[in-house]
Amino acid sequence: MGLFNALGRRVEEFKQTAENAAERAETVQCPACDERFDSTHERCPECGEETGESTESGE
Repeated sequence: MGLFNALGRRVEEFKQTAENAAERAETVQCPACDERFDSTHERCPECGEETGESTESGE
């Protein structure tokens, strides 16, 4: 039973870390095609246009 409890704790920790990272992620909107994507891209993954203006985080 100890193995499953430890595994369950690790899964929950990972889930919380992923949720926190998603909440902090900033999104940008492409000025050419209005596609929304995370700010780690320098160009729109849809059309290739340079990064547009920022939108609210967590969208």
